[in-house]
Amino acid sequence: MRRLRHALVLLCSVFVLAAATAAPASAANPVQLSLGDSWAFGFGAAVPSQGGYVPKLHSLLQQRFDCSPSPNPKPNQGCKKLELVSLAVGGATTPTLIANQLPEAIRILQERNGNKNPRDNVEVVTIHIGGNDVTNPIIAACVAGLSQGGLSQGCLNTIQSEFAALRTDLTAALSALRNAAGPDARIVIGTYDNPIPTCVLGSIPGANALSVMVLEGAPPLVPEGLNDVIRDVAANYGVEVADSFGRLAPEDWLGGQDCLHPDDSGYTKVAQAFFEVLSP
Repeated sequence: MRRLRHALVLLCSVFVLAAATAAPASAANPVQLSLGDSWAFGFGAAVPSQGGYVPKLHSLLQQRFDCSPSPNPKPNQGCKKLELVSLAVGGATTPTLIANQLPEAIRILQERNGNKNPRDNVEVVTIHIGGNDVTNPIIAACVAGLSQGGLSQGCLNTIQSEFAALRTDLTAALSALRNAAGPDARIVIGTYDNPIPTCVLGSIPGANALSVMVLEGAPPLVPEGLNDVIRDVAANYGVEVADSFGRLAPEDWLGGQDCLHPDDSGYTKVAQAFFEVLSP
């Protein structure tokens, strides 16, 4: 039990991260707007402002994303003047995103997508949120039971209540973003992959199976997982999904005491998942 508590402390300790600094975009250029948690912030990359998936995706979109206001597609020209504004904050949850990131995101979207100049629009909004909402409560409720060979009813109840709260909060966030962005802006939200086999929690029997169940569900005990909630809510608001589950290999995670974050190679794969959604 002491080892389980120690693993939980190690996992919780990585949530205290610095906020990203959002550089203001110039008035005349299109914008990629990023919101979210430590994955969107790029924690775990050697240089978050360069190695995280958001700047990697930004570079790809500058090369091969059609942001021309012309009705004739021009994907091969790229979006060379696309600017990046990141509001992402390490450790963010959906409620803190709503409180702290969403107001500025809505202001930018309304200002740019609501004016008469199509060349300064927010063309792409990317989001990664939800992991921090559920991770700590579920670990606290479930990990002790793993050593006893099963999941308690309290664990299962916690999973369902955390997912219900996430669904409510994510609905509020995505509906507000869609209303502010308008029908044409591309909004893409990412799912999460499973880091547990690469880190200290992976040595606890049943921890990997619990993580997979939390991410992707395991009917009938857990009808839907975290990623399912993300997919379901996204579909209601025309938000596309960049699915990272199953894409990352053991070498793509920080590992060790960190049970949450990709490294540079992992973020490259997450960026590719977003780009595959957004590319022609």
